[in-house]
Amino acid sequence: MSLANRVVVITGASSGFGADIARKAVAQGAKVILAARSTDKLQTLVAELGGPTHALAVTADVTSDNDITALVAAAEAFGVVDTVINNAGFGVLDTLVDAPLVDLQRIMDVNVYGAVRCTRAFLPGMIARGNGQIMMMASMAGLVAARNMAYYCASKFALVAIGRTLQQELNNTGVVCTIICPGVAQTGFQTHAPNEKYPKAAALSKCTSDQVAGAVITAMHRRTMGEVIVPGASVLLARFSAAFPGLSRAIQNMIG
Repeated sequence: MSLANRVVVITGASSGFGADIARKAVAQGAKVILAARSTDKLQTLVAELGGPTHALAVTADVTSDNDITALVAAAEAFGVVDTVINNAGFGVLDTLVDAPLVDLQRIMDVNVYGAVRCTRAFLPGMIARGNGQIMMMASMAGLVAARNMAYYCASKFALVAIGRTLQQELNNTGVVCTIICPGVAQTGFQTHAPNEKYPKAAALSKCTSDQVAGAVITAMHRRTMGEVIVPGASVLLARFSAAFPGLSRAIQNMIG
């Protein structure tokens, strides 16, 4: 399906996956609503994308109900929202015994509650129109657990579960739910999660932000109702881990 004039809401749009998805979407004719907490970065990206006829910046924190309400109002004034990409998220890498409990609360509020807030805000309108797409930016960490990533994995496993449930609930509504599961890419994520704390096994699923953005655009074209793993070779890793959890754990322990 063409992306021409399709209105797309992207949270966490000021950098990383969100910004690259916006660039590719606008290049194919879509109009984007960029939501994030960093007003300056959003305005810079709007200018890069060609100004207010192509992109709208909305300063919004996905942990705030008021901000989500304002985002919906701004988006509806811009056009009928076709696609919502729940991309806002972050992670903190540490062992379970060392990671402060407050980190888990913050990660869940942004990564999970934030996605649910946005989905619940836009989904009723999509169902009423019989058309739309909800995209959950999950992770390979939502399919394969890894050391130092308990809190982050918990949030992404939750997003996968919510997305899979939503796919069943949206059957025959005309609305689809796509779950995107990227591997490790160099994005703003590293601000909170330094590379040295990544498990070595994470190297098995390395990808680029450009690859992830490309996969998202393809899923928008295809109206994918399912899961998209990036890079594609990591599909085998996810399936192996699900089928042989004990052996998968042993291999990861060997790699480190």
